[in-house]
Amino acid sequence: MRKWRMPAVAASMAALALLVGTSPATAGPMAGDPSAPPTVPAERTPEPGGSVEAGKAGSDADAAAVIRCEGQVQRPHNSTHVPGTVNVVVTVSCTGVVPEITTRAALYKNGQLVNQSPLRTQRNTRSAQNNAAVRCSPGNYRGWMYFKVVFPPGYNPPTGSANGLGQEVPISC
Repeated sequence: MRKWRMPAVAASMAALALLVGTSPATAGPMAGDPSAPPTVPAERTPEPGGSVEAGKAGSDADAAAVIRCEGQVQRPHNSTHVPGTVNVVVTVSCTGVVPEITTRAALYKNGQLVNQSPLRTQRNTRSAQNNAAVRCSPGNYRGWMYFKVVFPPGYNPPTGSANGLGQEVPISC
């Protein structure tokens, strides 16, 4: 019976892909590419990083059964660890331990994307961070972040993601 189920599942997914116009192999990027946009997103005010939350089913009144995760884009700055570079750090902080937090940081100079980090996944934690850096040249810098949280089993929704844009900061070298 097991041998029959796998081809049946694959055939069902292929049929569904034809109906919705995507394939399982390309569903990830189509569902929301976590790459930074090439120019600063048009927003009136910076969003500090966004937030996501999930709760256990049937526990609406129990605040302890809710996990909330907040992202923060720190101010770009001249790096003290790598002289001659501009750095931005992004962080995620959750109210409880989660199985997985994935982050990406990006750095804009004068509104144009100049660098972004690889996706970084940290497991079984309540916090995560990532950073992006670029060789320093005078200009106005701004950080951006993406994060995705996988919540523990029994929490709804099972995952959540957000992104945010930090403040623009003039930097001289």
